[in-house]
Amino acid sequence: MRRWRASLRLLAITLASAALAACSGGVAAPSESTVAVAEASPAPSPASPPVTLTFVNDRPIVGAEVRVTADRLPAGKTVELIWETVTGGWVIEGYYSFKGKKYEAAKTSLGTFPVDANGRLDARFAIPEDYGGMHEVLAVIDGKTVAQKGLEVTQSFEMTPASGPVGTPIELKVTGIGYRLMDSVWVVNWDNSLVGFVSAASSKGSAVARLRASGPSGAHIVNVLTGYQGQGYLNHEQAPNAYLPRPTFTFRTTPGRPASTDAYAEPYQKQPVPKTEVLAANASAALSPTQGPVGTRAMLRGEGFTAGARVDIVWQTAVGSRVSGEGYGPSERSLGTLTVGRDGRIDSPIEIPDDLGGLHAIDLRGGDALLARVYFVTETSIVSISSTSGPVGTPVTIHLKGVGWTEYDNLYAATYDNTYMGYVCGFNSAGDVVINFKATGTPGMHIIDLYPGIYQGPATEPQLLYLKPQLTYAEDHPGNKIPALRFMYEITNR
Repeated sequence: MRRWRASLRLLAITLASAALAACSGGVAAPSESTVAVAEASPAPSPASPPVTLTFVNDRPIVGAEVRVTADRLPAGKTVELIWETVTGGWVIEGYYSFKGKKYEAAKTSLGTFPVDANGRLDARFAIPEDYGGMHEVLAVIDGKTVAQKGLEVTQSFEMTPASGPVGTPIELKVTGIGYRLMDSVWVVNWDNSLVGFVSAASSKGSAVARLRASGPSGAHIVNVLTGYQGQGYLNHEQAPNAYLPRPTFTFRTTPGRPASTDAYAEPYQKQPVPKTEVLAANASAALSPTQGPVGTRAMLRGEGFTAGARVDIVWQTAVGSRVSGEGYGPSERSLGTLTVGRDGRIDSPIEIPDDLGGLHAIDLRGGDALLARVYFVTETSIVSISSTSGPVGTPVTIHLKGVGWTEYDNLYAATYDNTYMGYVCGFNSAGDVVINFKATGTPGMHIIDLYPGIYQGPATEPQLLYLKPQLTYAEDHPGNKIPALRFMYEITNR
């Protein structure tokens, strides 16, 4: 019994020693049986190192060539390079309501490239026209991602021309404007005064800011500043996005008068209109043209209507105000009646009424029944400027027709000599806008420009951006692509 207990104690001591050795990192002498087990289960081989993409490029801007290399890929395979990006832009709901910006993830192919016999990829691609900021590049073989790496696309700016007399059109071409908040908006300062903002929310990061030369003869400094709230951020070097570019240009205003001092509206882009609706059986209808200023004479034509029937022509619009407290809503007015010909045809002129700019429906009704609906877009037009020359302090009045009513086309933002002056709205006055101010400046020619702006955005977005001149209106204005309006004024000595 005593030997048996001693044997138990010896066994316990042996087990405890083994456990202590294992916990302390020690290695116990293996028995023959443990050696046999070790030989039956060899140690796992180390994992293969991951494939790494390497990028080489001079400057990561739109259009720049990027060299991509990688090793340890399956020899003879084909690699597809995938570019991760987003799609989206400005959001309009119900035609009139502006909802800011929205984007969704997207991918596009940069091409397919061979892997050589040594398992090496050596490919080149051009950075696509796209938003600035970080983009992931995926290397895909047989549908499986084998490597990926981020590429930060930066912004590029180019201003032309560099000289000319007062009123010379200037274009600032930009690429790589981001969609993320902090790199989505730049502003342009002319001689340290705000002209307007630059964006490319709906145009894949590329747009053209348009302005005109102003000031006395000599050099003028054009600064492009980051400013997601529509105002330039001045202590750029201390900002969290100090890595973003902040270019400076010089424009030299030359002596001499411009070729023309006449006021003008830039050409309107073709505006989209909904498809004509026809409810009368076996009938058709069309309106031509489908856009133009107040007073345009359009022709309404149709066929297949009831011979001799009387048809009412009804203009659809909106009335009210966003600030009066009384609200706003749809309204309509009669444009007259017509009689369908004996052959069932309609051929009738329509004069576009003095009303709000933007999209309007024109209904053809037989009594209470809607027979057809066509659409017309009313363009903003210049009626007059009260005077084009005079001494400092001369009252100046600019009269417009057809200013819009939606949250994205009911205002124009005004600059005087490339300095933001304020904004005007057209909803409350049915598109009729009268601007009053006094002429200022040194003797010579001065420019007055009216740019499209945005009335307001969602409460979750910075509101300081809105009501400012949008210099990239031609490519990136939400909704209707309305143009700028240009004027000139000469200050005289008396």
